[in-house]
Order: sequence, then C-alpha cells, then structure tokens
Amino acid sequence: MDGIIDIALESGILILQSGGETYRTEETMMAVADSLGAADSSAFVTPTVAILTCKDAEGRSRTTMKRIMGRTINLGAIARVNDLSRRIVRRGKGNSVGELSYVLGRVRRAPERPILGVALATAIASFCFSFMFDGSPLEAVTAFAIGGLMRLILFFLAPLTLPSFIMTTLGGAVISLLSGLAVLSGLVDSGGNVSISVLMSLVPGLAIVNAIRDIIAGDLVAGSARLLEAFVIAAALSLGAAFGLLVLPAGAVDELSLGFGEILPAAFVLATFAAAGFAYFFQISKYDIAWSSLAGGLGWVVFLLVQRNFDSSVAPSFAGALCVGLASEFLAVAFRKPATVYIVPAVIPFVPGGGMYQTMLYSVLGNMDAAAVTGFRTLSAAAAIAVGIAIASSLARLLARLIPPTRRPRRRVS
Repeated sequence: MDGIIDIALESGILILQSGGETYRTEETMMAVADSLGAADSSAFVTPTVAILTCKDAEGRSRTTMKRIMGRTINLGAIARVNDLSRRIVRRGKGNSVGELSYVLGRVRRAPERPILGVALATAIASFCFSFMFDGSPLEAVTAFAIGGLMRLILFFLAPLTLPSFIMTTLGGAVISLLSGLAVLSGLVDSGGNVSISVLMSLVPGLAIVNAIRDIIAGDLVAGSARLLEAFVIAAALSLGAAFGLLVLPAGAVDELSLGFGEILPAAFVLATFAAAGFAYFFQISKYDIAWSSLAGGLGWVVFLLVQRNFDSSVAPSFAGALCVGLASEFLAVAFRKPATVYIVPAVIPFVPGGGMYQTMLYSVLGNMDAAAVTGFRTLSAAAAIAVGIAIASSLARLLARLIPPTRRPRRRVS
C-alpha cells in the first residue's frame, strides 16, 4: 500500500506543480491508486496541499499529505504524467511500482528549455504583442529587445533563490526602467505599448482564468487561493513598475488598444507566433507547439470578428475562448493529450493580463476610480474566457459519453 500511495501522490503532485487543474490532479491520483490495487481512494487538493487516502482489500486505510512549495507552468510534464497514468490504468495491477517510480523521477528531472531559447521566445512574443496592441514597427523592435533582456536578467537572478514576489517585482521594475530608457533615448515616443507587450509574459492573466475555472467547477478553496495568488502577482508587478515610473516617468503605461483589427491574416500570424513563444517556454513538445499556436491564432481571429459587432470585452472573450476550447478538445482526442496542453498557450493572446496589471498599477498610483473600472472589466473578460473554456470542455465530455470509444486492433508481434 505504501508504494501505491507514493506513486499516486507523486503523479498528482507533478501535475499540480506543473500548472495542472485541481480536478485533473485529484482524478489522476485516484485513478492511479485504484489501478495499482487500492480498494478505494479519495483525494483532496488545493494549490498548496495534496491529500490522498487509500483503502486496502481488508478495509484498512492510510492517509498521506504533502505540502506543495513551488509551482510553475510545465505543460510537457503534465502531458507525460497524463500519458503515464493512461498506461497505468490500462495495465492495471501488472504495473511495477519500482519502474513507475523511476519513470516519474525522469519526468521530474527532465531538463528545461535552454535559457537563450526561452529569452528568444519571450522576445518574439513581446514583438508580436506590440503589433497586436497597435504598436509601431519601432516599438515592436524595442519590445523584442527588452523582452529578451528581461528574461536573461531574471535568469541570472534565479540562483539567489529570492521569493517569487520579489522576483516578480524585479521583473516589473526592469521592464519599466528599460521602457523609460527607450523613451528618453528617443527610440520610441511612449513606453506604454512596449511595457505592456513585454509584461504579457509575466502578468497573471492565465492564473485569473484558471481560478475562475476552478470556482465554476465547484473547487471554491482552490479557486479562491488561485485568485488571491493572481492578485499578489499583479501587485508585485505593479510595485515594480511604479518604482520604474518614479525613476523614469517617461515609461508610463497607457491604455491598451488592439491593432490589426481589419487585417485578419496579419492578426492570425501575430497571434500564432505569440502563442508559439509561450508554448515553447511552457515546455510543450515541439510537435504540439504548432497545433496549440494555430488554435491561438484561430481564437484571436474569432475574438476580433466578434469585437467588430460588440462594444464590450465579454462577448469577444467568450467567443475566442470557446473557439480555443473546442479546437483544443479536438486536438486532445486526436493526439491523446490533455486539452490543457493546447488551451494554455492558445488562450494567452486574449487573457486579460494587461487589464489585471493596469488595475493594480492604478491602485498603487492612487487612481482608485480607474482601478475599479479596469478591474471590473478585467474580471468580466476573465469570467467570459473561463465560461467559454468550461462549455467546450463540458461539450467534449458529453460527446465522449454518447460516442462509444473505438478500439484499435492489436498488432501482432512477429
């Protein structure tokens, strides 16, 4: 029983630490435990704690709890653990606990993407966001340079093992200062577009969407904790940016405006490459980067088309998220991967991270009226995105129940 609990708990912890959903973590832990021989199992997960209870055939139970200290977004790890859990369920009690422990160890020790590649991906995403936010070619090039430099600076500060709040604050300060220097040197007229384009790689827009998804799914504790975490991250970025604004006022962040609303092919290409940049440093396999990026480009085009007819961020956000969700669910079935692998990078272009950052920045600077208006608009857009993804997921589960699974013929071993 000890080995079963250890394998099941480690599987869930890897998913949770890699940015997986609460329900996915709990389902994986229970499925693995039951497949390995537990008579019954129950799991309870929050963003910081994982608890698993298993019963043996004689009715004796054991409960294990583990504290979750660090979390990141590693979609590649989620995909590998998901694939492993499928194999465990398929093989049942024929699994070797020692072999599974070894495989999970390899997943945890898998090397991350090279820092130069991550810096380049951040630079490309910043470049694309600058154009998507109606920036000039010079602003886009400046965002490219600052995005890559910011990522390198944070990488060299990582060995100091500073708290995440401090690292995020430093990231906001670096972006604000470099944007201000770009304005003072005459490279760009305003630092608003450059700052927010680079900050998109740090803002917690995705955390807000995941928090609301957890709340919609009934995981109130996890959803509330994730939402609070998102506000803390946004506050850290705002404090850093406010410091930069005090030193170099030229780096002020302006209101966002979306560009390329009429040139849909250009908008599709920009959103696709922006999503690809995030997919790369979210550790997605090279094969899946292309598919998740295309889903992101398609969702952004739908977002812009709906925006033409609605003077609101809610309807476009819902439509874009629904499109991304449906495309991701289809890809998940086609390639037998978790839909999250495709949803997370694809939804990045229109998550309201910029609005979250601006809300906290207005609060730090004392403009409470603007903070209230921007905050309400941001939460409304985030809720619309979460509902769109939730509906797509619900439709996929309904179809999975109605359509019987097809069994592939087994290959003969010659």
